[in-house]
Amino acid sequence: MDHMTHQVHRQDPDPHAGHKVSEAHANHDRHAGHSVAMFRDKFWSSFALTIPVVFWSADVQHWLGYRAPSFPGSNLIAPILGTVVFVYGGLVFIRGAWSELADHKPGMMTLISLAITVAFGTSLAATFGLFEIEVWWEVTSLITIMVLGHWLEMRAISQARGALNALAVLLPNTAGRVSGAEIQTVRLSELHVDDIVLVDPEPASRRMA
Repeated sequence: MDHMTHQVHRQDPDPHAGHKVSEAHANHDRHAGHSVAMFRDKFWSSFALTIPVVFWSADVQHWLGYRAPSFPGSNLIAPILGTVVFVYGGLVFIRGAWSELADHKPGMMTLISLAITVAFGTSLAATFGLFEIEVWWEVTSLITIMVLGHWLEMRAISQARGALNALAVLLPNTAGRVSGAEIQTVRLSELHVDDIVLVDPEPASRRMA
């Protein structure tokens, strides 16, 4: 059986390593407390509430050439459901923006929060007659799309984590350290710089056969 030895070499520390770790940690914290299931539920609920808002939108009716049923209170469908979508689907972005601004590192959450907050404020003001504009359907659609994007992002992160965990299971816990004519089996944490490690290129499945 052929074996190879490999010496553990010392590498100069990367002067930017600390910065890279901090940056990666900051990006990870952006999703702290988030989960795939949470964004999935928020998306489907927001999507369901967005449909009637878009359907009763005067702009959409004009563009598509149809007339939505009119009944007492139908003019409040967009403001009520739009507010629900903003609170239920949009607050997660506002909380994220608050964390980014507290760290003096505005990012994507801040940008999304600015967009949905301005759109919500404009829609609310228009409902009370301060503006001649109707953007409730845009508010709900924007929030729903942003929630969908983050759901897909969280799912991708979860799948990547699962793959990394599966790879970690395959890593050995011990290594063969060469000490003169003797080979010592030690834990990976016990290896030191300049140790000579025995490397066995033959797959375990073939050795067991």
